[in-house]
Amino acid sequence: MDANNEHVLNNYSYFLSLRNENLERARQMSERLVKKHPNNPTYLDTHAWVLYRMGNYTEARKYLEQAVAISDDATVVEHYGDVLFKLGKQEEAVSQWQKAKLKGETSAFIDKKIKDKKLYE
Repeated sequence: MDANNEHVLNNYSYFLSLRNENLERARQMSERLVKKHPNNPTYLDTHAWVLYRMGNYTEARKYLEQAVAISDDATVVEHYGDVLFKLGKQEEAVSQWQKAKLKGETSAFIDKKIKDKKLYE
């Protein structure tokens, strides 16, 4: 009904990224959100995660760095660690995963990521 509803744009683009479907459309929707709300860590995280799923780790890192600067949400911190890992920064990634674990509500893989120092998705 409302193609510009923030919650719908965020949730739809995030779930598309989780399913690895229509990533270009997800990017366009999440990009609109970030332009409209540049200081919303949830929207920054969603946009970064879409970029991550597209393989654009450098851009994803930019948005996640903004998000972690204004939020201590465990999912955002874990996503930041995932991006760092993809960029070849293993020790920094593990450090972020450890921080995420302390904050709670992380993925089911967090302990394995920390223990093995590897990315699991």
